[in-house]
Amino acid sequence: DDGGLSESLLTQIRAVSAAPILFATRDLDLCCAVASHMLVFHSGRIAQSGAPREILDHPAGVDVARLVGIPNLFQGTIAALDPGRNSSVIECEHFSLTAAYVPAHFRGDRIWVAIRPGDLRVHSSSAGPNCIAVPLVRVWYRSQSVRLEFEHRIFADLTLDAYASQKDNKEWHIEFPPGALQIL
Repeated sequence: DDGGLSESLLTQIRAVSAAPILFATRDLDLCCAVASHMLVFHSGRIAQSGAPREILDHPAGVDVARLVGIPNLFQGTIAALDPGRNSSVIECEHFSLTAAYVPAHFRGDRIWVAIRPGDLRVHSSSAGPNCIAVPLVRVWYRSQSVRLEFEHRIFADLTLDAYASQKDNKEWHIEFPPGALQIL
């Protein structure tokens, strides 16, 4: 619990004091705004340590990804590796993805793929590689966005305007941009 401390108050405290400040919170936006270093705890141990943006962009594993709010986590098997073309093919339970080359792995290795809901692209028809047709299950309206839940526990975030322009789609296609895939 942050005890009601605000971003502006913490910024003021940091401005007048060079002393380290230890602050515990679950508010990731607050961490990104005021912290220079972040510790992620899981089961009483430090699971990852570093700059907040680094941890959010590159979680050290599935547990950290879950703790920093990435709901799109898919276990898969490396089906192909091509370092010359900088590509890999990952077979997940319900779909196959092409990603950047995954170093230090072999065909057949089990891995996890993570992707933030805001990094998925939503289309009304197939848009090429890494695009799968999937039924819409649920819609959550938020203050500034809409979260869509698709079959196979795939979550995408859209702006209110983007959702308004697509809400009557007859079919939904989700594109997994290869550059946004995080291999854990």
